[in-house]
Amino acid sequence: MSDFQRLKTWLVRAAPRRADLLRALVAASVASLAGVALFIGALALLVVSSQRPGLRAVAVFLILIELVAFLRSPLRFGERMSTHRLGFAAVSHWRQWLMSTVGRWSFSRWQSYGAGDLLERSLTDTEELQDLWLRGVIPSVATLVTMYASDCVVALLAPGGGWLAVAVLLATVQSAVIIGLAARLGPQILVDRQLRRRRGAYRAALISSRDAAPEIERLGASEFLRRRDEKRVSELRRAEDDVSRERGRGALFVVAGPLLALAVVNVAHPTSAPVWTVVAAVVAVTTFEAMVTLRGALHVAVGVTGGAERLDELEVPPLEASKPWPDDTTLSFREVAVARTPLGARRVSGVVAPGRRVGVKGPSGSGKSTLLRALARLDDVDAEAIKVGAEPTANICESDWRAHVTLVPSEPGLLRGYVRDVVGLGAPIEEADIAALAALGVEVSPNGYFDNLSRGEGQRVALVRALARRSDILLLDEPTSALGDVETDAVLALLSTTTTSLVVASHDPRILDWCDEVIEL
Repeated sequence: MSDFQRLKTWLVRAAPRRADLLRALVAASVASLAGVALFIGALALLVVSSQRPGLRAVAVFLILIELVAFLRSPLRFGERMSTHRLGFAAVSHWRQWLMSTVGRWSFSRWQSYGAGDLLERSLTDTEELQDLWLRGVIPSVATLVTMYASDCVVALLAPGGGWLAVAVLLATVQSAVIIGLAARLGPQILVDRQLRRRRGAYRAALISSRDAAPEIERLGASEFLRRRDEKRVSELRRAEDDVSRERGRGALFVVAGPLLALAVVNVAHPTSAPVWTVVAAVVAVTTFEAMVTLRGALHVAVGVTGGAERLDELEVPPLEASKPWPDDTTLSFREVAVARTPLGARRVSGVVAPGRRVGVKGPSGSGKSTLLRALARLDDVDAEAIKVGAEPTANICESDWRAHVTLVPSEPGLLRGYVRDVVGLGAPIEEADIAALAALGVEVSPNGYFDNLSRGEGQRVALVRALARRSDILLLDEPTSALGDVETDAVLALLSTTTTSLVVASHDPRILDWCDEVIEL
């Protein structure tokens, strides 16, 4: 995808509602027009006053200026309120988008992103997306409307005075400068991307140097570190210089715009009253503010492009699974990779018939948790490796799958809050669920509050929460690792009352003896 295509794609994606956008555009344009009108009117009043006209003429000018000045503040306030509403809506929209996007990630991908600050960076990127419209498109449109409306005013000055040609020349010069400024977008994106890469390489080199420095010093190879660091610093400085030069070229258009516009007024203006010449000259001067605004919008587009590249990398193709949950709930898996060994991947196969209890044993690192995550469809496996009945799990609708399969990890979360919220997770709970907690030694009421649960209490609450979902398949990862003998017996007694298919990864011999069969890794 080209840079312009990416920018266009995210511009459409980040577009606010049409009504809100139209309101913000109108408010920004009118407020901008009012500001320019106030500036022009004040100078025109000075010129008119200096020519000692009648009080009536000065009074008319003064009244008009006072009206514009009076209206300018509420117009600006309306503009700010409109843009703030858009900004709030944009942040809400993109945070929802981010959560729904990363919610489709596999466990292994979560691990790779969780190793650094990539998810935090992604949150920042989604917040910056609002700038694409708020600090990019809306100010640019308002600026262009104001600039060309001012040119129309020049064209209408002193009817019959020949100002139409001046206005056309002004608009032509301004348009040419705008096109030239917009043409710098591509080069600025390229140098900005190069700078980001150089910075990343520099930071990576610093981290690796810090980790390896003691050993390299002992080997007497510190000169190697110095040369490598100097090379990274040199590359980073060149990239920063490229960005500065490219921005300097953009600044030339900002300066050239008003100078060329003033030259047009100076050379082409007809013989007319001084006030009209002053008005035309002020319109030419306001080209500077317009170019500053457009250059700022250009920088916003460059910055957002960098964030858009990173956000594009987050997306994964949505699952196209649409098959319903099958009637046959036999869970089978074949040659599922669960661990890496010097001899290759360790793979495991097995079958869990409806209502059966299957244990999984093995030393730490043998792949027990990996197997449960694969069975829960939380990690990537071969499409045909895991099936429910005759249906590959990849074909089963996501909502159906989550309604019928539940995983309880060894370190469960979401354990703080009111009992009915923690156990039900948004669904109503029954008296039987509170009774199940009591049977495991957790005496609470539905309106009680969980706070600072011990690890063992958290495991028991998470187990009852999973049973409350009445799933067909329940996957338990070390459910009794933090429990004593009495609590373990209570857990086994509770699990014995369910007809759910169970896959239990455990080191506990009592759990494994209780199972109908055991898979050893």
